[in-house]
Formats: sequence, structure tokens, C-alpha cells
Amino acid sequence: MSDEPTPNPRYFTKEGQGVQVVYNLRDAAPYSALGYEEVDEAAYLATLPATDTLTLEGA
Repeated sequence: MSDEPTPNPRYFTKEGQGVQVVYNLRDAAPYSALGYEEVDEAAYLATLPATDTLTLEGA
């Protein structure tokens, strides 16, 4: 078993931009100062398209 810590993702979004995932962040103040809002993982995943609606080019 590995002794490495588990990555701790935190999700930040800003209006008109995508989501940034930051791992092992201790202080979110710099992101807040830049206008980013932290969202939880469930909220982020809910914004992704369902896999059954994706199509492949040329399929």
C-alpha cells in the first residue's frame, strides 16, 4: 500500500469560465480574491453532460 496522501480535490468556478480543480489546497483565499467561487464535487459533476448523450465523431 502506498503512503502517499489521497489527493483532495477542490473545485472553483468563475462566471463565463470552466471549472478549475485544485488538489491539496489549504487556503482558498487567493481564489476568492480573484473572483472564483468554490463548488462542491457533486455540483460540479452535475454540470457535466450525461455519458449516454455523448456521440462519437464518425460513428
